[in-house]
Amino acid sequence: MKHVVFSGIQPSGQLHIGNYFGALKGWLELQADPDNECVFAVVDYHALTEGPKPTDLRQRIFDVSVDFLAAGLDPHKSTILIQSFVNEHTDLAWILNCITPVSWLERVPTFKDKAQQFRQNINMGLLDYPVLMAADILLYKATIVPVGQDQFAHLELAREIARAFNAKYGQTFPEPKERITLTPKIMSLSDPTKKMSKSYGVKSYLAIDDSPEQIDKKIKSMVTITGNEKDIISIFLKLTKEIHQEFKDLGKKYLTDREVRTEGDLTKLDKKLGDAKFRQFMALYNFYMLLYIFADTPDRKKFLANLENNSIKFSEYKQLLADKVATYPTFVSFRKKRAELLDQPEKVWDTLRQGSERAHIIAKQHMSEIKHKIGLI
Repeated sequence: MKHVVFSGIQPSGQLHIGNYFGALKGWLELQADPDNECVFAVVDYHALTEGPKPTDLRQRIFDVSVDFLAAGLDPHKSTILIQSFVNEHTDLAWILNCITPVSWLERVPTFKDKAQQFRQNINMGLLDYPVLMAADILLYKATIVPVGQDQFAHLELAREIARAFNAKYGQTFPEPKERITLTPKIMSLSDPTKKMSKSYGVKSYLAIDDSPEQIDKKIKSMVTITGNEKDIISIFLKLTKEIHQEFKDLGKKYLTDREVRTEGDLTKLDKKLGDAKFRQFMALYNFYMLLYIFADTPDRKKFLANLENNSIKFSEYKQLLADKVATYPTFVSFRKKRAELLDQPEKVWDTLRQGSERAHIIAKQHMSEIKHKIGLI
């Protein structure tokens, strides 16, 4: 049985390592499975909620499109599209708006976060964002949606909307199932209490195509602890699941791609420690997450031993981490491929136009069915 996979990334410029491990890596795995029909989108309508300048938005759309292809998304295996090239996304969003109670949108936690981040532009799009996201998914009758923990509320809302539509107009949409991204959450280099994002400045993230020199500079300036915070180190060593299971109890089987801590665990810890100490904990947590992804097991064990015996020197491990990230084979290949694509901009646009045309054929067929059911045609 074929599964329809849908996912998208908002064009915020060149993608960072959080985007890769949180999304693209999983997409590539899904693309490799012949039982999946994958649809991947640059969701540029979503970016309008931030009020970008037109020239900036065009460049950001191009940058993300290049990154998709450089990372290995294959137009021969997947449908790769630009959301605004397929008008049915917004057509369906309006229809879904008309069956979605406002109270459903008001309870989505990300609206409060977005409203806080864009205080000068709290527009209707910020509130209605999840309905357009639901339309993106349901338009292709997706059955699998790869998401991180922070997007789960959006997917659950999409399922609720699908159920509401099906109840009113008859079975139309499958309820998409989540594929949770099992990867350590990567936080901002400058503020480890926040998820890695370019909106916090150039020093806050590592772009996938950053040069070795840029990587070295950013990692050496990232926020860490001094090594003297014995209470924070003790909590980290005691409570972190990955450390406990892999290094304290080697007799038990350990899933190496499991998150070190869950969202819920971190939220509880935030309330328990208070802002200042939680920030220290997250600085240690974030640095270890990067070691967990990029460094070898012996290096991680040595790092933990140094923490335990109070002999940690973060300058040494920052150099180690910078070298590991700079020589990470996937990123070396990505930089080379991206440079080639930048020399062929028309090839990039042609690829996205062709993918959008394929998507439009599917979307048009589904919209014809939807409109007939609700009495528009």
